Amino acid sequence: MTNRWGMVALVLLLTFCVSLVGLATGTWTRWYDHEHEVHVGTVLEMGNEYWLIGTAVASLDPPDAGIVVFRIQPDGSLLYPVAYDWDGVQSAGDAFIDTEGNILFAGRTDSYGAVGSDMYVLKTDCSGQTLAEWVYGEVLEEFACCIVPGPHGDSFVVGNQMDLDDVIADPEAPGYGGLEGRTAPYVVRIDPNGSPVWRKSYRSEENVIVFDAAPTDDGGCYILSTVYGYPDADDWVRLDRLDESGTILWTRTFDEGNRKGYSLLQLDGGRLLMAGARSSADGLLQALLMLLEPTGREIWSRTYGDPAAISTLHTLIETQDGDFVAVGTQFEDYGRYQDDIYVLCVDVDGELQWEQTHATGKHIMVEGLVETEDGGLLIAGTGAAAGERFQAMLMRIEP
Repeated sequence: MTNRWGMVALVLLLTFCVSLVGLATGTWTRWYDHEHEVHVGTVLEMGNEYWLIGTAVASLDPPDAGIVVFRIQPDGSLLYPVAYDWDGVQSAGDAFIDTEGNILFAGRTDSYGAVGSDMYVLKTDCSGQTLAEWVYGEVLEEFACCIVPGPHGDSFVVGNQMDLDDVIADPEAPGYGGLEGRTAPYVVRIDPNGSPVWRKSYRSEENVIVFDAAPTDDGGCYILSTVYGYPDADDWVRLDRLDESGTILWTRTFDEGNRKGYSLLQLDGGRLLMAGARSSADGLLQALLMLLEPTGREIWSRTYGDPAAISTLHTLIETQDGDFVAVGTQFEDYGRYQDDIYVLCVDVDGELQWEQTHATGKHIMVEGLVETEDGGLLIAGTGAAAGERFQAMLMRIEP
């Protein structure tokens, strides 16, 4: 009898343990509410936590926004949010962990500069305590979209410079979705103390909007942009390679069809994988991956996704087993306001290994992707149903 009840207890204990493991594994989606609307920039793995990094928007008129970090346990439950005090606007669209284990957040501010918005960098320690704040800008509107490590413990703060007096379109114009004024890449290289080594604007007659950057093997950086042909649906991808001093060594453009470049990943050997979208023969955007040599020459280019739907890829990583996972959205039409999260895995030749779609019932913007120790995937983004305010989202997909 004793052995029988001991066995029952063991079964109950194992069942309980399995249920606990199930909380930390499997596939799930979590939404994190906040008193303000939140737009997620990226996600970082910090020890036994995940930091979901974004911007809380208290008001558009007058502008009032600040950086918020949701600190999350491996099972998706919220430990607590951390809001950094702000006056006016501070935002975070990207972040990375430096060689000393500190975190650099990059975005924009309108609180410290003399004119308009400027690039903003917030530095914290690994516990989230503020160490420093830095602002970079000139007489036009500047804002950072990404920050990447440099060659000597320094960093490249990469973003855009916009001239509001050189009007392109209203930012809400149908089919545009960009910025009001003509825009150009703007880069500031900073030392570990935040002091500018140099700052450069790369203005031209084209309307060039930067989306991502990656370090080069020789101390420079690549800049990935989309050149907007608005009002025509004739955009193209542009890739610039900068040396350590900020000089453009070469520029490559990819203008076959209507193309957009959103995410850039440097691989071993200096090759580059780019994610974005390209229009099909019937005009619908399809998810796009391109593999490039270090010189920018195209090795292969492929599209993916349902050919009857609109699909794009916004972020990508290399997995532990040497494949590549990219994540974006897929939806039926622009007016439906309901997107699926679209995930695909390819090998180094672009051959599809698997793909998934996950319905959300919301309009989704995917901004971050990390692989967990067990080979699972964490997808970070922002979402809202029609009439709702935007919330932070974290999705886990099991290995």
